[in-house]
Amino acid sequence: MILFIGAALPLSWLGIAWQTGMLGVVPEERLLHELGRWGLYLLLATLALGPAFRLTGWPGFPAVRRAMGLWAFTYLLLHVLVWVVMIQGGSWSFMVAEVLALRHLQTGLIAWVMLVPLVLTSVNRARERLGRVRWQWLHRLAYVSAAGGILHYWMVSRVIETEVIVLGLLFTTLVLFRLVERWGFSSPEK
Repeated sequence: MILFIGAALPLSWLGIAWQTGMLGVVPEERLLHELGRWGLYLLLATLALGPAFRLTGWPGFPAVRRAMGLWAFTYLLLHVLVWVVMIQGGSWSFMVAEVLALRHLQTGLIAWVMLVPLVLTSVNRARERLGRVRWQWLHRLAYVSAAGGILHYWMVSRVIETEVIVLGLLFTTLVLFRLVERWGFSSPEK
C-alpha cells in the first residue's frame, strides 16, 4: 500500500499541476520530461531492490520489486504517450521521421521497447513457462534499458546536469554490485 501511494503521488501531482496550469509555458514538454524522469527513478529503484535485499535480508524488498517495475513502466509508457499524442499530435509520418533523424529519440525508444517483454513476462505463469534461467536472463534487459534511459536523458538535456551524473553513478554502483556478486570478487585469503 505504501508503495502504491508513494508511486502514485508524483503522477497525482502532475495531474493537479496540469489542471491548474502549474507546469509552465509549455506544459506538454514539462509533463513529458517529468514522466520520463520519474519513470527512470522508479526503474533504478527497482534495480536497487535486489542489492538492498542481499545487503539487509529484509523480505520486503523483493516483495515489491514487480510492483515497482510496473510503476516504472507505467510512467515511461505515459512519457511515450505524451510524446506521441501531445508533442507529435499523433502524426505517425512525422514521428517516424523524427525518430529516424534524432539519436536521443532512437535511444529512448529502444530503451523503452526493451521493457515491454519484461512487463509481458512479469506474471508468475510467464516465469514458469520461460524457466528460471531464461526468465532471469530476459529480465537483465532492465539494466540495458536503464542505461539507455540515462543516456537518453543526457542527450535530451544537452548539458551535463548534476542529476544525470548522480543517476549514472547510481546505475554504475548497481552494475558493479551485480558484477562483484556474480563473480565473487573478494580479497585473497592470507
